[in-house]
Amino acid sequence: MRQGPRLFGKMLGQAFGVSDTPSLALRSDNATLAAITYVHSQTGLNDVTNPQEPEKGFTIPVHLGQPNSLHWGSWIDGRYTHTPGWRQGSIGIFDLQSLPRVLRDTPFEVIHFNIPRATFNAFTDDAGLPTVGHLRCEEGHPDPILYHLAEMIRPYLGRQAGLPGLFLDHYLQMLCSHIVSTYGALPVLQRLHKGGLAPWQKRRALELIDHHLSGDLRLSRLAAECGVSTSYFCRCFRDTFGTSLHRFVVTKRVERAQRLLLHSRLSIAEIAIEAGFSDQAAFSRTFAANTGAPPARWRMERSVRIRSFIEVPGMSPGRMGLEEEVHSQLQPLAVMPESVKSSYKVPRIRRIKDSLDGSTFQ
Repeated sequence: MRQGPRLFGKMLGQAFGVSDTPSLALRSDNATLAAITYVHSQTGLNDVTNPQEPEKGFTIPVHLGQPNSLHWGSWIDGRYTHTPGWRQGSIGIFDLQSLPRVLRDTPFEVIHFNIPRATFNAFTDDAGLPTVGHLRCEEGHPDPILYHLAEMIRPYLGRQAGLPGLFLDHYLQMLCSHIVSTYGALPVLQRLHKGGLAPWQKRRALELIDHHLSGDLRLSRLAAECGVSTSYFCRCFRDTFGTSLHRFVVTKRVERAQRLLLHSRLSIAEIAIEAGFSDQAAFSRTFAANTGAPPARWRMERSVRIRSFIEVPGMSPGRMGLEEEVHSQLQPLAVMPESVKSSYKVPRIRRIKDSLDGSTFQ
């Protein structure tokens, strides 16, 4: 079984003297592939952090605020380095086998990405790249991409309701791809990829997406069903459909939600679950971003348009009223001889209707 990260959540908070450290573990069927922890110290530390048990992985802090790092420093394998250059959006990469210790004597607010070597190795193997030996990054290096990824995931740390598995798969792919290509000190081969999914792979992928649209869908399952690696599947999917798998699935879920809004009496919360969103808030944000209006307003506007269309006076309602008027002007059958009634009633009404169908009233 793959060894997952240990230094995250409460354990990472204890190292920095912080009790409230919301976190999120990115898991597969049999292992924790990565962990993300939010650490906010209001006072900083009076002393250097204690050494932690070594593990085969990296911790990558991304600073969300602007720290006063004039006296900050770190110890890597026992060697001290003065690191005053930290600022908002800057990062560092610490190999947890090098027993890192840090001095943070002023307030700081960071998100730590803790990623095992096994996760990076699986990514490079999947992508056909050399194994990563070291991740080289000077402490305090600005990285707007990791800063953006940290801010993106921050609202979901510590929440009970889980994010969709497909989103987390893509998020981890983005993390590994950026870190390996930027700091892995290896040549990233720019290979020209041609083609896409085979017809049977396309059919199978669409079947799985449609079947699991309202449930949890994992990238690894789709790739396995198509008999390819996850990175290869992502490239082929984009070549085939012209968009990423995550965007494709989001669009399909929004389309299903639109149909339910128009043709069902389900509440917004019920539609959110039925369409595959984690909760009503996530559904409303995504729906508004894709359609320009939140679900309730979108439904109301469409129902008003449909009702207005139905109530516009047209030929059919007018004809119905005219036929009723003609029927009301017929002579009562009671004054007719019984022998005439049966042969008179239906033909007369039919002749009047036929004249209505073929006549132009001046």
